[in-house]
Amino acid sequence: MLSAKTKSETGLLLATTLLLALSVLMVFSTTAVSSAELHGASTAFLNKHVIQLFLGVVVCFAFTRLSPWTIERYAFPLLVVSALLLLFVLGVGQSAGGATRWIGIGPLRFQPGELAKVAVVIYMSSYIGRHHHRMYSFVPGVVVPLGVVTLFAVLLLAQPDFGTTSIILCVVFLQLLLVSRLTHLVSVGFGALCTLGMLIAISPYRFRRVEAFMNPMNDASGSGYQLVQSLIAVGSGGLFGEGLGAGKQKLFYLPAAHTDFIFAVVAEELGLIGACGVVLLFLVFALSGYSIARRLSGEPFLCSLVVGLTSIVVVPAFLNMGVVLGILPTKGLVLPLVAYGGTAMVVNLAVVGILFRLAQLDDRE
Repeated sequence: MLSAKTKSETGLLLATTLLLALSVLMVFSTTAVSSAELHGASTAFLNKHVIQLFLGVVVCFAFTRLSPWTIERYAFPLLVVSALLLLFVLGVGQSAGGATRWIGIGPLRFQPGELAKVAVVIYMSSYIGRHHHRMYSFVPGVVVPLGVVTLFAVLLLAQPDFGTTSIILCVVFLQLLLVSRLTHLVSVGFGALCTLGMLIAISPYRFRRVEAFMNPMNDASGSGYQLVQSLIAVGSGGLFGEGLGAGKQKLFYLPAAHTDFIFAVVAEELGLIGACGVVLLFLVFALSGYSIARRLSGEPFLCSLVVGLTSIVVVPAFLNMGVVLGILPTKGLVLPLVAYGGTAMVVNLAVVGILFRLAQLDDRE
Protein backbone atom coordinates (compact mmCIF):
# COMPACT_ATOMS: atom_id res chain seq x y z
CA MET A 1 0.00 0.00 0.00
CA LEU A 2 1.15 3.53 -0.79
CA SER A 3 1.92 5.82 2.13
CA ALA A 4 -0.12 9.02 2.65
CA LYS A 5 2.91 11.04 1.55
CA THR A 6 3.27 9.07 -1.71
CA LYS A 7 -0.46 9.27 -2.43
CA SER A 8 -0.39 13.04 -2.06
CA GLU A 9 2.59 13.45 -4.36
CA THR A 10 1.11 11.04 -6.92
CA GLY A 11 -2.23 12.84 -6.86
CA LEU A 12 -0.62 16.25 -7.37
CA LEU A 13 1.62 14.95 -10.16
CA LEU A 14 -1.21 13.16 -11.96
CA ALA A 15 -3.68 16.06 -11.76
CA THR A 16 -1.11 18.69 -12.76
CA THR A 17 0.30 16.67 -15.67
CA LEU A 18 -3.11 15.88 -17.15
CA LEU A 19 -4.34 19.46 -16.74
CA LEU A 20 -1.22 20.79 -18.51
CA ALA A 21 -1.65 18.26 -21.33
CA LEU A 22 -5.27 19.35 -21.70
CA SER A 23 -4.09 22.96 -21.68
CA VAL A 24 -1.89 22.44 -24.73
CA LEU A 25 -4.71 20.74 -26.66
CA MET A 26 -7.40 23.26 -25.75
CA VAL A 27 -5.28 26.37 -26.29
CA PHE A 28 -4.46 25.15 -29.80
CA SER A 29 -8.10 24.29 -30.43
CA THR A 30 -9.37 27.68 -29.24
CA THR A 31 -6.71 29.85 -30.88
CA ALA A 32 -5.86 28.14 -34.20
CA VAL A 33 -8.35 30.14 -36.31
CA SER A 34 -7.84 33.52 -34.62
CA SER A 35 -4.07 32.95 -34.62
CA ALA A 36 -4.13 32.33 -38.38
CA GLU A 37 -6.28 35.44 -38.90
CA LEU A 38 -4.09 37.71 -36.78
CA HIS A 39 -0.60 36.28 -37.28
CA GLY A 40 -0.78 34.18 -40.43
CA ALA A 41 0.05 30.96 -38.56
CA SER A 42 -2.36 28.72 -36.67
CA THR A 43 0.26 27.89 -34.02
CA ALA A 44 1.34 31.45 -33.11
CA PHE A 45 -0.60 31.55 -29.82
CA LEU A 46 0.19 27.90 -29.10
CA ASN A 47 3.93 28.48 -29.50
CA LYS A 48 3.80 31.34 -27.00
CA HIS A 49 1.73 29.25 -24.63
CA VAL A 50 4.16 26.33 -24.78
CA ILE A 51 7.05 28.69 -24.00
CA GLN A 52 5.14 30.05 -21.01
CA LEU A 53 4.29 26.54 -19.90
CA PHE A 54 7.92 25.45 -20.21
CA LEU A 55 9.04 28.44 -18.15
CA GLY A 56 6.40 27.53 -15.57
CA VAL A 57 7.66 23.94 -15.36
CA VAL A 58 11.23 25.18 -14.86
CA VAL A 59 10.02 27.46 -12.05
CA CYS A 60 8.03 24.56 -10.60
CA PHE A 61 11.14 22.36 -10.40
CA ALA A 62 13.14 25.23 -8.89
CA PHE A 63 10.58 25.67 -6.11
CA THR A 64 10.62 21.97 -5.27
CA ARG A 65 14.17 22.62 -4.00
CA LEU A 66 13.20 25.62 -1.84
CA SER A 67 12.84 25.16 1.89
CA PRO A 68 9.49 26.35 3.29
CA TRP A 69 11.40 28.02 6.11
CA THR A 70 13.20 30.14 3.53
CA ILE A 71 9.82 31.11 2.13
CA GLU A 72 8.67 32.07 5.63
CA ARG A 73 11.75 34.24 6.12
CA TYR A 74 10.85 36.37 3.09
CA ALA A 75 7.08 36.49 3.71
CA PHE A 76 6.92 40.14 4.76
CA PRO A 77 9.33 41.50 2.09
CA LEU A 78 7.34 39.63 -0.56
CA LEU A 79 4.12 41.18 0.76
CA VAL A 80 5.63 44.69 0.60
CA VAL A 81 6.98 44.15 -2.93
CA SER A 82 3.58 42.89 -4.09
CA ALA A 83 1.81 45.94 -2.66
CA LEU A 84 4.34 48.27 -4.32
CA LEU A 85 3.88 46.52 -7.66
CA LEU A 86 0.10 46.96 -7.41
CA LEU A 87 0.66 50.67 -6.72
CA PHE A 88 3.02 50.82 -9.69
CA VAL A 89 0.33 49.29 -11.90
CA LEU A 90 -2.10 52.04 -10.91
CA GLY A 91 0.48 54.62 -11.95
CA VAL A 92 1.96 53.35 -15.20
CA GLY A 93 0.29 49.99 -15.83
CA GLN A 94 -0.97 48.78 -19.19
CA SER A 95 -4.70 48.55 -19.83
CA ALA A 96 -6.83 46.02 -21.68
CA GLY A 97 -10.53 45.27 -21.60
CA GLY A 98 -11.29 48.25 -19.39
CA ALA A 99 -8.84 47.22 -16.64
CA THR A 100 -5.30 48.26 -15.78
CA ARG A 101 -3.62 45.13 -14.45
CA TRP A 102 -0.33 44.68 -16.29
CA ILE A 103 3.24 45.94 -16.14
CA GLY A 104 4.96 45.90 -19.51
CA ILE A 105 8.69 45.35 -19.96
CA GLY A 106 9.40 45.44 -23.69
CA PRO A 107 7.36 42.65 -25.31
CA LEU A 108 6.69 41.00 -21.94
CA ARG A 109 3.69 41.67 -19.72
CA PHE A 110 3.42 40.73 -16.06
CA GLN A 111 0.27 40.76 -13.89
CA PRO A 112 1.20 41.66 -10.27
CA GLY A 113 -2.24 40.56 -9.03
CA GLU A 114 -1.19 36.94 -9.55
CA LEU A 115 1.88 37.43 -7.36
CA ALA A 116 -0.23 39.29 -4.78
CA LYS A 117 -2.39 36.19 -4.18
CA VAL A 118 0.66 34.12 -3.31
CA ALA A 119 2.25 36.89 -1.26
CA VAL A 120 -0.85 37.30 0.91
CA VAL A 121 -1.15 33.54 1.44
CA ILE A 122 2.52 33.19 2.42
CA TYR A 123 2.36 36.15 4.77
CA MET A 124 -0.84 34.93 6.41
CA SER A 125 0.74 31.49 6.87
CA SER A 126 3.76 33.09 8.50
CA TYR A 127 1.50 35.25 10.69
CA ILE A 128 -0.55 32.23 11.77
CA GLY A 129 2.62 30.28 12.50
CA ARG A 130 3.91 33.05 14.80
CA HIS A 131 0.60 33.88 16.50
CA HIS A 132 -1.37 30.62 16.37
CA HIS A 133 -1.73 30.55 20.17
CA ARG A 134 -3.49 33.95 20.05
CA MET A 135 -5.64 33.52 16.95
CA TYR A 136 -8.79 32.80 18.96
CA SER A 137 -8.69 36.39 20.19
CA PHE A 138 -10.52 38.91 18.02
CA VAL A 139 -7.71 41.40 17.34
CA PRO A 140 -4.90 39.01 16.31
CA GLY A 141 -7.33 36.46 14.88
CA VAL A 142 -9.50 38.78 12.80
CA VAL A 143 -8.56 42.47 12.87
CA VAL A 144 -4.93 42.12 11.75
CA PRO A 145 -5.65 39.61 8.92
CA LEU A 146 -8.60 41.73 7.84
CA GLY A 147 -6.34 44.78 7.66
CA VAL A 148 -3.93 42.97 5.32
CA VAL A 149 -6.74 41.69 3.12
CA THR A 150 -8.41 45.10 3.01
CA LEU A 151 -5.21 46.79 1.87
CA PHE A 152 -4.81 44.42 -1.07
CA ALA A 153 -8.53 44.48 -1.84
CA VAL A 154 -8.40 48.28 -2.19
CA LEU A 155 -5.35 48.10 -4.48
CA LEU A 156 -6.90 45.36 -6.63
CA LEU A 157 -10.36 46.91 -6.88
CA ALA A 158 -8.76 50.14 -8.06
CA GLN A 159 -7.54 48.34 -11.21
CA PRO A 160 -10.35 46.99 -11.12
CA ASP A 161 -9.78 43.28 -10.41
CA PHE A 162 -12.83 41.91 -8.65
CA GLY A 163 -11.92 38.28 -9.40
CA THR A 164 -8.52 38.30 -7.68
CA THR A 165 -10.03 40.16 -4.73
CA SER A 166 -12.67 37.45 -4.35
CA ILE A 167 -10.01 34.73 -4.47
CA ILE A 168 -7.91 36.37 -1.75
CA LEU A 169 -10.96 36.77 0.48
CA CYS A 170 -11.95 33.11 0.05
CA VAL A 171 -8.45 31.70 0.51
CA VAL A 172 -7.59 33.75 3.61
CA PHE A 173 -10.98 32.77 5.08
CA LEU A 174 -10.05 29.08 4.60
CA GLN A 175 -6.65 29.66 6.23
CA LEU A 176 -8.20 31.39 9.24
CA LEU A 177 -10.85 28.71 9.52
CA LEU A 178 -8.12 26.40 10.84
CA VAL A 179 -7.11 28.58 13.77
CA SER A 180 -9.70 31.31 14.47
CA ARG A 181 -13.12 31.27 16.10
CA LEU A 182 -15.88 30.37 13.68
CA THR A 183 -18.19 32.99 15.19
CA HIS A 184 -15.62 35.72 14.48
CA LEU A 185 -15.13 34.56 10.91
CA VAL A 186 -18.85 34.26 10.20
CA SER A 187 -19.40 37.84 11.34
CA VAL A 188 -16.47 39.10 9.28
CA GLY A 189 -17.59 36.99 6.31
CA PHE A 190 -21.05 38.50 6.52
CA GLY A 191 -19.51 41.96 6.60
CA ALA A 192 -17.35 41.12 3.58
CA LEU A 193 -20.40 39.90 1.64
CA CYS A 194 -22.26 43.11 2.46
CA THR A 195 -19.25 45.14 1.30
CA LEU A 196 -19.00 43.18 -1.96
CA GLY A 197 -22.73 43.65 -2.47
CA MET A 198 -22.32 47.41 -2.01
CA LEU A 199 -19.42 47.48 -4.47
CA ILE A 200 -21.58 45.70 -7.02
CA ALA A 201 -24.54 48.03 -6.40
CA ILE A 202 -22.52 51.21 -6.88
CA SER A 203 -20.71 49.96 -10.00
CA PRO A 204 -22.93 50.01 -13.13
CA TYR A 205 -20.55 47.60 -14.89
CA ARG A 206 -20.67 45.00 -12.10
CA PHE A 207 -24.40 45.51 -11.61
CA ARG A 208 -25.02 44.75 -15.31
CA ARG A 209 -23.02 41.55 -14.91
CA VAL A 210 -25.21 40.45 -12.01
CA GLU A 211 -28.34 41.31 -14.01
CA ALA A 212 -27.00 39.32 -16.95
CA PHE A 213 -26.29 36.42 -14.61
CA MET A 214 -29.83 36.48 -13.22
CA ASN A 215 -31.44 36.49 -16.68
CA PRO A 216 -28.94 36.54 -19.57
CA MET A 217 -31.69 36.24 -22.19
CA ASN A 218 -33.00 39.70 -21.29
CA ASP A 219 -30.00 41.16 -23.12
CA ALA A 220 -28.63 38.23 -25.09
CA SER A 221 -26.80 40.48 -27.55
CA GLY A 222 -25.44 42.84 -24.86
CA SER A 223 -24.52 42.24 -21.23
CA GLY A 224 -25.75 38.63 -21.35
CA TYR A 225 -23.98 37.76 -24.60
CA GLN A 226 -20.92 36.04 -23.13
CA LEU A 227 -22.93 33.86 -20.75
CA VAL A 228 -25.47 32.93 -23.44
CA GLN A 229 -22.69 31.86 -25.83
CA SER A 230 -21.05 29.91 -23.01
CA LEU A 231 -24.27 28.05 -22.22
CA ILE A 232 -24.77 27.29 -25.92
CA ALA A 233 -21.27 25.80 -26.05
CA VAL A 234 -21.82 23.71 -22.92
CA GLY A 235 -25.26 22.53 -24.02
CA SER A 236 -24.23 21.62 -27.55
CA GLY A 237 -21.48 19.28 -26.33
CA GLY A 238 -23.88 16.60 -25.14
CA LEU A 239 -22.44 13.51 -23.51
CA PHE A 240 -19.41 12.88 -25.73
CA GLY A 241 -18.85 16.29 -27.32
CA GLU A 242 -18.49 17.40 -30.92
CA GLY A 243 -14.89 16.28 -31.09
CA LEU A 244 -11.57 17.94 -30.30
CA GLY A 245 -11.21 20.98 -32.53
CA ALA A 246 -14.75 20.68 -33.90
CA GLY A 247 -16.41 23.24 -31.60
CA LYS A 248 -18.13 26.19 -33.25
CA GLN A 249 -18.60 28.70 -30.39
CA LYS A 250 -14.89 29.53 -30.28
CA LEU A 251 -15.11 30.76 -33.88
CA PHE A 252 -15.65 34.42 -32.96
CA TYR A 253 -18.89 33.72 -31.05
CA LEU A 254 -17.58 33.11 -27.53
CA PRO A 255 -15.34 35.93 -26.23
CA ALA A 256 -12.24 34.92 -24.24
CA ALA A 257 -12.60 31.31 -25.38
CA HIS A 258 -8.91 30.60 -24.70
CA THR A 259 -8.84 32.32 -21.28
CA ASP A 260 -11.90 32.92 -19.08
CA PHE A 261 -14.24 30.56 -20.97
CA ILE A 262 -11.97 27.73 -22.04
CA PHE A 263 -14.00 25.32 -19.88
CA ALA A 264 -17.03 26.01 -22.10
CA VAL A 265 -15.02 24.84 -25.11
CA VAL A 266 -13.92 21.75 -23.18
CA ALA A 267 -17.59 20.93 -22.55
CA GLU A 268 -18.51 21.59 -26.19
CA GLU A 269 -15.71 19.54 -27.74
CA LEU A 270 -15.23 16.80 -25.12
CA GLY A 271 -18.78 16.68 -23.80
CA LEU A 272 -20.08 16.04 -20.32
CA ILE A 273 -17.52 13.26 -19.87
CA GLY A 274 -14.62 15.59 -20.65
CA ALA A 275 -16.00 18.38 -18.45
CA CYS A 276 -16.52 15.96 -15.55
CA GLY A 277 -12.97 14.72 -16.11
CA VAL A 278 -11.66 18.26 -15.58
CA VAL A 279 -13.74 18.62 -12.41
CA LEU A 280 -12.38 15.28 -11.19
CA LEU A 281 -8.77 16.39 -11.78
CA PHE A 282 -9.28 19.51 -9.68
CA LEU A 283 -10.91 17.39 -6.97
CA VAL A 284 -7.88 15.09 -7.00
CA PHE A 285 -5.64 18.15 -6.73
CA ALA A 286 -7.70 19.47 -3.81
CA LEU A 287 -7.79 16.17 -1.93
CA SER A 288 -4.05 15.67 -2.43
CA GLY A 289 -3.24 19.16 -1.18
CA TYR A 290 -5.56 19.11 1.81
CA SER A 291 -4.29 15.65 2.79
CA ILE A 292 -0.80 17.16 3.01
CA ALA A 293 -2.24 19.87 5.28
CA ARG A 294 -3.82 17.23 7.51
CA ARG A 295 -0.50 15.40 7.78
CA LEU A 296 1.29 18.65 8.72
CA SER A 297 -1.43 19.85 11.10
CA GLY A 298 1.03 19.85 14.02
CA GLU A 299 2.91 22.78 12.45
CA PRO A 300 0.57 25.78 12.01
CA PHE A 301 2.76 27.58 9.46
CA LEU A 302 3.16 24.56 7.18
CA CYS A 303 -0.46 23.49 7.50
CA SER A 304 -1.77 26.98 6.75
CA LEU A 305 0.65 27.35 3.83
CA VAL A 306 -0.54 24.11 2.23
CA VAL A 307 -4.21 25.05 2.68
CA GLY A 308 -3.61 28.49 1.19
CA LEU A 309 -1.55 27.33 -1.79
CA THR A 310 -3.91 24.48 -2.60
CA SER A 311 -6.84 26.87 -2.43
CA ILE A 312 -5.10 29.36 -4.77
CA VAL A 313 -5.49 26.73 -7.50
CA VAL A 314 -8.74 25.06 -6.46
CA VAL A 315 -10.89 28.08 -5.50
CA PRO A 316 -10.49 29.99 -8.81
CA ALA A 317 -10.94 26.72 -10.72
CA PHE A 318 -14.38 26.08 -9.26
CA LEU A 319 -15.30 29.78 -9.42
CA ASN A 320 -14.37 29.80 -13.10
CA MET A 321 -16.38 26.68 -13.85
CA GLY A 322 -19.31 28.13 -11.91
CA VAL A 323 -19.18 31.27 -14.08
CA VAL A 324 -19.04 29.23 -17.30
CA LEU A 325 -22.06 27.16 -16.22
CA GLY A 326 -24.05 30.23 -15.18
CA ILE A 327 -23.96 29.36 -11.48
CA LEU A 328 -21.99 32.51 -10.59
CA PRO A 329 -21.88 36.03 -12.09
CA THR A 330 -19.25 36.62 -14.77
CA LYS A 331 -15.86 37.80 -13.47
CA GLY A 332 -12.37 37.88 -14.92
CA LEU A 333 -10.97 34.52 -13.80
CA VAL A 334 -9.04 32.01 -15.88
CA LEU A 335 -9.09 28.24 -15.34
CA PRO A 336 -5.79 27.49 -13.51
CA LEU A 337 -3.27 25.23 -15.26
CA VAL A 338 -5.50 25.04 -18.35
CA ALA A 339 -6.26 28.50 -19.76
CA TYR A 340 -3.92 30.67 -21.81
CA GLY A 341 -2.13 33.25 -19.66
CA GLY A 342 1.57 33.64 -18.98
CA THR A 343 1.68 35.14 -15.48
CA ALA A 344 -1.11 32.91 -14.16
CA MET A 345 0.50 29.77 -15.59
CA VAL A 346 3.97 30.51 -14.19
CA VAL A 347 2.65 31.52 -10.77
CA ASN A 348 0.35 28.50 -10.50
CA LEU A 349 3.18 26.15 -11.42
CA ALA A 350 5.38 27.85 -8.81
CA VAL A 351 2.59 27.10 -6.30
CA VAL A 352 2.57 23.47 -7.44
CA GLY A 353 6.35 23.31 -6.94
CA ILE A 354 6.03 24.55 -3.35
CA LEU A 355 3.26 22.00 -2.72
CA PHE A 356 5.50 19.20 -4.00
CA ARG A 357 8.22 20.36 -1.60
CA LEU A 358 5.73 20.43 1.30
CA ALA A 359 4.45 16.98 0.35
CA GLN A 360 7.94 15.60 0.95
CA LEU A 361 8.02 16.84 4.56
CA ASP A 362 7.29 14.64 7.53
CA ASP A 363 4.87 15.86 10.20
CA ARG A 364 7.82 15.99 12.56
CA GLU A 365 9.65 18.65 10.52
